[in-house]
Amino acid sequence: MSRTAPLETLVEFSRAVLLSAGANAESADAATWAMMHASLHGLDTHGIRLLPWYADCLRSGLAKGSPDITVELKRRAAALVDADGGMGHLAMYRAMDEACALARDCGIGMAAVINSTHFGAAGAYTMAAADAGFIGFVTANSGAFVVPHGGSKPIHGTSPLSVSAPNPGGDPFLLDMATSSIPWNKVLRYRTEGYELPQGVAVDETGAFVADPHKAVALAPAGGADYGYKGAALAGVAEVLGGVLTGMRLSREQDGLALADSKMGHFVMAIDPTLFMSLEAFGLRLQTYFDGFKAQPGTYAAGGPEWERRRVREVEGIPLPNGLYAELLAAGEAAGVKLDA
Repeated sequence: MSRTAPLETLVEFSRAVLLSAGANAESADAATWAMMHASLHGLDTHGIRLLPWYADCLRSGLAKGSPDITVELKRRAAALVDADGGMGHLAMYRAMDEACALARDCGIGMAAVINSTHFGAAGAYTMAAADAGFIGFVTANSGAFVVPHGGSKPIHGTSPLSVSAPNPGGDPFLLDMATSSIPWNKVLRYRTEGYELPQGVAVDETGAFVADPHKAVALAPAGGADYGYKGAALAGVAEVLGGVLTGMRLSREQDGLALADSKMGHFVMAIDPTLFMSLEAFGLRLQTYFDGFKAQPGTYAAGGPEWERRRVREVEGIPLPNGLYAELLAAGEAAGVKLDA
């Protein structure tokens, strides 16, 4: 049978587990809402599935539960946010808040985040910008799990890129993509659920493509066997802005196995559309762009499938496959928290 849980149930459960693991209320709330963004939009690799792992990171000390996050204004439109080794979610929401505040004044605002850890789905933070009326951009490098095009040793991380844009009259634009063929979390999920990987997305230790998730040791860049150089180049953008510009570790310098290296860097930016037109006019032009897809049923602009999944899940609940459900039950038991699903 297919098991689901309402958003409110998972929010309460997630907060309780994270608090039990040592997170303060702010950190627990930020991590929970970032996971709920992913679960609601069908980005299940970065949704509630990550909760047991985040709890383990807190208990083991890989991430601080009560970080002292600081913000330093570097220039008029740029801020530096020090995450102090806490979970990346709270620092990223704060960084995007700062970027939006700077954009209100300057038209554009940006923030570099240092001393951070894993932050989940990048789209959670660009959507925070879109909800506030700004175009949002987020990128970060991450522990090396992705081989260069034609290579066998990982150099890049799954290193996401996300862009969101506001649409007062409809769904926002939402791009949230890994620069790898798939996220590494999908390999872990397929191991849990017993699924076979698509062809051309993961490699074994020799660099040969494999479908068995248990044999996969690294990922291919987006574009696969023939066009992976494009994904590798996009990962370079994440490396420059997330690792080089922030002064934090490059992907291959991070602890890829822990996936919670505390010397990670992130980059966020907000742009005020009213620099050039009213927000309403911007939304109308964006909607005109979206309408072009309606003439070709089955095609979508970035974010289209995610918004459809969100509307379904808000009504029917968030799916909890058997493997995930078992992991959540175990996390609840470790925290002394019951999952009512």
